[in-house]
Amino acid sequence: MILALVVFTGVLFAPSPVPPDAADPVSAGSGQPSDVRDLSAVLAGIEERVSSSHPLNLTPGSVPGTADEPAVPDENKTENETENTPAPVPEYDDDELARLVEENSISLMLLSVQNVYALQAWDEKPAKESAAALRTFAADLLKESSALRISDDRSGLNDSFALALGSYVAAGEALQGDAPLNRTMVDTALEANRQGSNRLREAFGCLQYPVLEAPGEIAAVNLSLPRPAAPGKELALLQRYIYEDRSRANDISLMLESTVGTGMYHLLDGSGEAVVAEPGRMFLLVEVKATNLGHRGENRVYTVRTPDLQAFTLHYRNTTYAPVKLSDRTSLGEPYAAATLNRYEKKAGYIVFDVPAALPLDECSVRVDLGGDASPVWALGRTLGSAP
Repeated sequence: MILALVVFTGVLFAPSPVPPDAADPVSAGSGQPSDVRDLSAVLAGIEERVSSSHPLNLTPGSVPGTADEPAVPDENKTENETENTPAPVPEYDDDELARLVEENSISLMLLSVQNVYALQAWDEKPAKESAAALRTFAADLLKESSALRISDDRSGLNDSFALALGSYVAAGEALQGDAPLNRTMVDTALEANRQGSNRLREAFGCLQYPVLEAPGEIAAVNLSLPRPAAPGKELALLQRYIYEDRSRANDISLMLESTVGTGMYHLLDGSGEAVVAEPGRMFLLVEVKATNLGHRGENRVYTVRTPDLQAFTLHYRNTTYAPVKLSDRTSLGEPYAAATLNRYEKKAGYIVFDVPAALPLDECSVRVDLGGDASPVWALGRTLGSAP
């Protein structure tokens, strides 16, 4: 069929026959122009090439309607482009770790400060409550941070933060249970808090952010133990006064806890003798508690001496009352006396004053002479939390 189409095309475009009587102006000895080849020569070999499936060598040219068709990509080029495609970068949680450190470190520090303060004051209930809160908070953060995928660039931040959380968890666990505070528990918890704070400081250093101004409520936090705002300011009952011992190596807590009046008490020396106040008078009992809060200086001195009994005086306007010397065993309880306390030990007892029964206690105060300029005063008519 293709051969017939080619023959038909050749016949259609063949030159018209020349009449016998017409003369060729170009060449008189020839019956056709000189530049026209024989059709049989043009078609020579076509049949053989078609039958042998060889394509015709047509002259290249633009084919209408094919200008906008996409070109077939080169297979070799596609393979090269695939080889040069970069490998996907693994996803890390570095930003999430930084967020955990930034948003939770202040809360961790405040819980730790509360716990340390309660431990130094040997205040059992708030010490255990703050320890439990610190342990729960740190354990939750440790679980959350452990699930993150961290790059090598943030390994230092991750390690420091994890160690800080682990130390805070240990501080909380040291105070768990119903056992009362003892020296081992307190020392363990204080050391764990110290290590946690150091590790948390290292984590902040790994953030490498510019130092910003601390919020006012954080900058106002005083990590030292409280002392009277001004010399001579009266304290309330149950309010602590913290001062240094003579060697400046330890802190001592002194507190007046309560007052009560009575007209009689008994001796517990086996005689059962009753001691009765004179008519119109009474025995005023003031409960005192002193605590060795622990070593704080560079000197290797761990014991303290509590104030002598004569250091306490009761004042009403221009009248001063000295304490009464009690027997060791009375129905009033343990009497207060000067003592040497080891680290975290405390001494509690009653100081007794022989005063008029009509003495208005809300106008009375007790002064303690600690030597030098330290002379704290407690107003017996005020309790902690009441208006001055």
